[in-house]
Amino acid sequence: MSKELTIFEKCNAIKRTLLRAAAESTMYESWDKDFRLKNVLEVPEIVSKWEKKHGSFKIDPNEMTKEELEKLEFGKWDEESNLMLIPIWLYPYLSDKLETISISGSKHTTKDEIDNDHRFGNLAYGVEK
Repeated sequence: MSKELTIFEKCNAIKRTLLRAAAESTMYESWDKDFRLKNVLEVPEIVSKWEKKHGSFKIDPNEMTKEELEKLEFGKWDEESNLMLIPIWLYPYLSDKLETISISGSKHTTKDEIDNDHRFGNLAYGVEK
């Protein structure tokens, strides 16, 4: 196995890969629609292959700093709280066990307790920083 990547590095790799796939799929008009869709839907398979080389890509945002979350475009829920909402693109890669807080204030300890409801590209769930 190669060098273990930090959680932040793993998130950046996921984000870059998703953006590349989305950009290619919208730019290359010569690609048929099925191939464009396949290009984007392959990303989880690509990430899964990386796990053999770099360790688990199950992400727990609590393990990152506020600065790292901001660089990854976690959204601050409001000015009165420290709740940083998780970007929707990260949802498929979240750890099965992680502590999150919803925008209504309820606390959750597993991914199964949250859903993909989002506000402007960020889940209605986040972490406090």
